[in-house]
Amino acid sequence: MGATKRVFAGLDAEWALVCAVPASGVLVRGWIEEAGVAAAGMLPSGLRELVDALSARRDAAFSDRWLSALLERAAGEGEEAQLAARVVVQAMVPGMVRLTQSLLTLRRDFDDVAQVVVGCLYVVARTFPLHRRAKVAANLVLETLHHATRELGADEAREVRLEDLPDVPAVAENDVADHVAQALLVERGQAQQVADAVDVESAEGELVALLAWGVDHGSLPLQQARSVVGVVREEAGRVGAASAAARKRRSRAVSWLRPVAAEWARAA
Repeated sequence: MGATKRVFAGLDAEWALVCAVPASGVLVRGWIEEAGVAAAGMLPSGLRELVDALSARRDAAFSDRWLSALLERAAGEGEEAQLAARVVVQAMVPGMVRLTQSLLTLRRDFDDVAQVVVGCLYVVARTFPLHRRAKVAANLVLETLHHATRELGADEAREVRLEDLPDVPAVAENDVADHVAQALLVERGQAQQVADAVDVESAEGELVALLAWGVDHGSLPLQQARSVVGVVREEAGRVGAASAAARKRRSRAVSWLRPVAAEWARAA
């Protein structure tokens, strides 16, 4: 299976041509300003710099506003609608690489899956339900996942739900799509793909890899893996001392993970 990533390389080459038209950046910046997302003159006028600046800001409410402004334009007709959809697609490209990795199997080539994923993202960007004003990036990822899994003939999309995801700040790489990919991989127990979809050098990535390995090798029941993820999220969001019930859940999670970690270390 060759993960050549030609599809995404082609997208980047196309994006360079789109950004070479000065009027495109001015037009998109005008939409953002008109929507009240930013004051006039506060954002770059070059399209590449504009999208980079929007994507880099780690603010969930801000992300929702500027994505919604573009999705409203993308729902229309003509060249401007196509441009708005293209900007949304480009902003989501890092996440789509991760999502593509999470959908690979021994029978699926990277570029074949990527073509489906990107095509589905275009459709989602043009038909996005505009009443959804919160967690817009997460909804874009999940809707793309649901469309793509149907086209690929898979059924795992039903296992990943918006309410199961933690709050994530923006559309940058390692955020929304990473959480979706991690949830999907843990559900499917595909340890070999975790390393391609998450940063295993991070504590979170190592935990996901451990959970997926445990599920994959029958050392950790899927329900226990889900429970561990829930405990980790609870602990990450805790303010103040843990209750007796929370300490009990934490202790139980550690007891489940200890033998799995020992097996994982022996197999390494």
